[in-house]
Amino acid sequence: AVGSAINCSIGGFDFALAKYEKNGTLDTTFGTQGRTTTHFGFGHDRGRALAVLGDNKILVAGSASNGTDDDFALARYTADGTLDTTFGTGGKVTTDFGYGYDAVSTLSLLGDGRILVGGRVSNGTDNDFALARYSAAGVLDPTFGLEGKVLIDFGSGNDRLLAYETLENGKILVAGAASNGTDEDFGLAMW
Repeated sequence: AVGSAINCSIGGFDFALAKYEKNGTLDTTFGTQGRTTTHFGFGHDRGRALAVLGDNKILVAGSASNGTDDDFALARYTADGTLDTTFGTGGKVTTDFGYGYDAVSTLSLLGDGRILVGGRVSNGTDNDFALARYSAAGVLDPTFGLEGKVLIDFGSGNDRLLAYETLENGKILVAGAASNGTDEDFGLAMW
């Protein structure tokens, strides 16, 4: 399970993971008595999506404070709940889209080991759909979009990417809520 937990020493939240046995009890071989938390360095960090890799490593995506606003954030853990230091920097990766609050809502592993995350980012005025693609080591893929990042804006108002599907032809179908200036409509786009 993934989410966030209060970090009393900083007054903010950290990524939080808990691993359970089939009977619902905490797996005490994971982290500290079945739980682990990760702080990215500033205020609130929130885990929102989780994937288990073929080697039982655990990838978590969400948002992390950069001291001013939030960025896309990923962390990878070994099967025992410790940060995997072969991923990103010390097991963590953050991606700033440049304008304000950015947050991952969905995560998937691609067949070739790359990582695709989607969510919403601020464009300076409102929110847009966003995708980012990383190598298996947590490095932005420069062959995807603009240096690994894609923004999809439906116009005025806040847009929220809620789901996506990678199609057989390599294209990505994204879906969510798109503002029409007055209220929200379904938003679909192909990348």
